[in-house]
Amino acid sequence: MPAIGNIVLNDGQATPVAHTFIPLGPDKNGVWWFEDQSASAPIGNFRLSIQLVRPGPPAARTASSQERVSRVKWAFHTPGLETLGTNDSGLIPPSTVAYIGRSQGEYILPERMPAAGRNDLLAFTSGLTAHTGLFHPLIKLLQPYY
Repeated sequence: MPAIGNIVLNDGQATPVAHTFIPLGPDKNGVWWFEDQSASAPIGNFRLSIQLVRPGPPAARTASSQERVSRVKWAFHTPGLETLGTNDSGLIPPSTVAYIGRSQGEYILPERMPAAGRNDLLAFTSGLTAHTGLFHPLIKLLQPYY
């Protein structure tokens, strides 16, 4: 079992900046939360959530292999802030969240799947999200396939 610690990830800017996601701990549903505390206001901090859901003990004769899966779920939450202007006294009001960009994924891993199969699935996913000719234009430019 890996120890929970900081996760350092580079952003997608022209000159990448490393963001350190600090563990905040699990919530009541067992979702681990991490936060990059580099935003100018705490409401603008990037967050990462990760959850592992494992199957319970098999029930006698009722558990099919379709139900016997582990699920690894992750999501990035990237809020964008805006300041709506100044008030009558000239003070700048606190920033508010204008939008939250999200990226989610889930791996469904049957109990019978060997480690080599899990490695392949992870490599395929990593390769797809890193594919600059196929996947990046969908996200960066919102360009559909033709």
